[in-house]
Amino acid sequence: MFLFFTLRDHLQAVEILLSRGSEVNPRNKDGLTPLHWACTWGHTHTVGLLLGHNGIDVNVVDNAGDTPLHEAVRGQRNGVVSLLLNQGSVQLDIKNKKKMTPLLEAVSRGHLGMTHLLIALGANINAVDGEGNSCLHLAMETEVFNSEDAPMDLLNECCTALNLKKDEMLSGVVAAKYLASQGANFHHRNNKYNTPLDLIKDPNLRKKLETFSPPQCLLCRNKEATTKVHPCEHLLTCEECSKVPLKRCLRCLKPVTSRGRVEARKFEDRCVQTEATCQELEVASQETENRTFKDKETQTQEEPVVHPKVEDKASQTEAQPLDILTLEVKHLHRVSKKLAGKWQQLGRELEITQDDLEIIKHDNPYNIMEQGFQMLLKWFRGCDPAKRTPQTLKEALLETECFTALECLLSDFS
Repeated sequence: MFLFFTLRDHLQAVEILLSRGSEVNPRNKDGLTPLHWACTWGHTHTVGLLLGHNGIDVNVVDNAGDTPLHEAVRGQRNGVVSLLLNQGSVQLDIKNKKKMTPLLEAVSRGHLGMTHLLIALGANINAVDGEGNSCLHLAMETEVFNSEDAPMDLLNECCTALNLKKDEMLSGVVAAKYLASQGANFHHRNNKYNTPLDLIKDPNLRKKLETFSPPQCLLCRNKEATTKVHPCEHLLTCEECSKVPLKRCLRCLKPVTSRGRVEARKFEDRCVQTEATCQELEVASQETENRTFKDKETQTQEEPVVHPKVEDKASQTEAQPLDILTLEVKHLHRVSKKLAGKWQQLGRELEITQDDLEIIKHDNPYNIMEQGFQMLLKWFRGCDPAKRTPQTLKEALLETECFTALECLLSDFS
């Protein structure tokens, strides 16, 4: 009965039922509550009435894992979304069974105004869905965004910075530029190993967007590089990956004598904070083919640390990411020599069954090196060809902290 009156937006009936002590969070067979229904259909007054009841659960999830906020965002119910976000107890980053947060839902459905509001209230801008897509991946796949409550002044600045026409202000690319200005990571790879930049077909536009993104960690390729090695002073790894004991620089292969952390910079080109004009940014982009980032420490012009030129063979690591290089048996053999007793742990990370690991151990008794090699060979021959890459092996080595073997692998592809 309660669900029926909520669905029909019979405000007086709902108020009477609440005054008589009716359960405020009853569920139907799909796990939907009256608040879910009111949010889905945009019944703003009913939502306000329900939220005023002491027993209401604003974060209740249905059988699909959706909260009332998911439903309101999905239906572009702006008034309802505002009511929900005014509740101090509302959680912004709950994921449904598709691993979608309300922010990801807003971006995927082109609701830029809601996206802006959720970000302003602290929603995780780098959350990813079940396929590993970030808000930037989803923005690139959205042709046109809705202008309702959108931050048009910020979009205009982003559009100008990309040298696009005004009629492209609500395009996915401009939205992505805006999201990046708020902290979204252009270097994050989804489950298909694609970054948001990989989804851009126009090479010139992609190059422009690259100038607005910080240097990426050469190990995880997911976070900003904040660790500089000496004496070459190249930025290589993020804070987490800096734990890997590298003996040589991954860019120039010079011996590493020491390293230091550089604070992740706040980009001047962020649309909400920029002091430089868009024209100044365009001039700066034209003067340098690859933007260098102003770190806390001085950089030399002879060794740009962010985007090495293609013709510079010694520093071409970023031009040839590990996921497109060919992994061969000889590489497995060299890596296996450095695994020692961690070969089984690495095997489990590479999704080799425990039974298969036991067989390998039984067939190669007292020979740890051969056991490790046979494990890698089994993975190499049995895995999806698309995942049979140095990148996949690198991630597994990093996850299992096989740092010596990781350095051996990286040296083969430097």
